[in-house]
This record gives sequence, C-alpha cells and structure tokens, in this order.
Amino acid sequence: MHNVVIGAGGVAAEDVLAVARGNARVELSAEALAGIGAAREVIEALAAKPEPVYGVSTGFGALAVRHIS
Repeated sequence: MHNVVIGAGGVAAEDVLAVARGNARVELSAEALAGIGAAREVIEALAAKPEPVYGVSTGFGALAVRHIS
C-alpha cells in the first residue's frame, strides 16, 4: 500500500487520488507537525488575551460580538 506524506508544501493530484481511490495512508511530516505546533501556540496566545480576537475568541459574521471561551 502507498503512503502519502503531507508536508509544508502542496499535494500532488496523484497523491489525492491515491488516498481517495487507492486507500493510501496519510502521514504528516515532521515539518508539518512543527508548523501545526507553531500555529497552535499563536492561537493559544491570541485566545488568552483579554480583548476579543475575531474568529479566535469570538464567533464569525453575525456572531462576531459573541465571546467564545
């Protein structure tokens, strides 16, 4: 069976087909995991601020005035 490794760059069409039609397994590269970790740190820092941050500690659109804990 084929494994598709998701990195920081794009994904080739043949990899998408391998997952969708060929039951290929998906893995995240160390680089992708590091990027996810860095993004999480940013979001957690924004969520901890007392002032609202659109889409992080508030809803979207009409719910933008609603605080989300």
